[in-house]
Amino acid sequence: MKTNNLYKYINLLLRIIIGVAAVWFIYIKLNDDFIIQFQQISLDNINYSLIVVVILMLFVNWGVEAMKWRYAIRSLEMISIFKSFKLTITGITMGLLTPNRVGEIPARALLLNTDLFKEITLKTAVSSFSQVLITLLLGIVGLILTYHFFNFFNPISLIAILTLGLIILLLIYFKISSLERLFNRINYFREKEIFKALSTFSFRELINLLFFSFLRYVVFFIQFYLILKAFNIVLISINEVLLIPVCFMLTSFIPTILLSEIGVRGSVALLVFGTVSDMDIHIVLASVLLWLINVALPALMGLFNLRQLKIMKEN
Repeated sequence: MKTNNLYKYINLLLRIIIGVAAVWFIYIKLNDDFIIQFQQISLDNINYSLIVVVILMLFVNWGVEAMKWRYAIRSLEMISIFKSFKLTITGITMGLLTPNRVGEIPARALLLNTDLFKEITLKTAVSSFSQVLITLLLGIVGLILTYHFFNFFNPISLIAILTLGLIILLLIYFKISSLERLFNRINYFREKEIFKALSTFSFRELINLLFFSFLRYVVFFIQFYLILKAFNIVLISINEVLLIPVCFMLTSFIPTILLSEIGVRGSVALLVFGTVSDMDIHIVLASVLLWLINVALPALMGLFNLRQLKIMKEN
């Protein structure tokens, strides 16, 4: 127990350090001419129409996620698209305070059906895993086509490591049913049938989950492009546009907590898009605004659903 608590505090400390380092990076980049850059931001030059489009697209973003989750758990419980969307949004609210928002996965299962908690949690985890794979795959493609922008590290080595990691994760994903047999070698897991839900995924279902994840990725890719354009950050060539998947990949795999997530997102966006633009403050503001639209706003919406859900009712 003491060892577990030690690991917990070490992980928390590491995430805080990452957050502080991210904010410090932004400060260093903006320190010399922050006031000048901030004064150069004209509210009249911001394209508010594009921002409105991005806000409306959040419903498409999380709507696709809701459809994917509904598809993943349909063998356990059939729910409407509306209910799936509502629980998905509320899951954001409940998972916001957990590292990298991983709490969304068990939160949805707990809010939907406590009797099938472990089964729904496992299927939700596989659904989320498919999004990780798409993010990593397209991030690697983006990095391959944009590595010449990054002259401060060895991109070839990083691409090789990421590609190897992707291959391993794909093998795990498409052999997800084999994990049940692996875990069942332990008597406790076999008796409790904890991982039984993993064996119910077919190859076709796994492909379909990847397709849903790709559709959702296209949505927030467009959102990011539009939000950058709204702040007059012009990505001229296709290679510059492909910096967006690189930014998504890096922000997805850096461990964060709520207090550090905004700083990490801003610093990564500054690191990536700073290679093709000198509009540093605009890049940070665009990245933070996208987080507010896609995460903070849905989390606030989810607050209104908490009292209506079974978890909030008294026995």
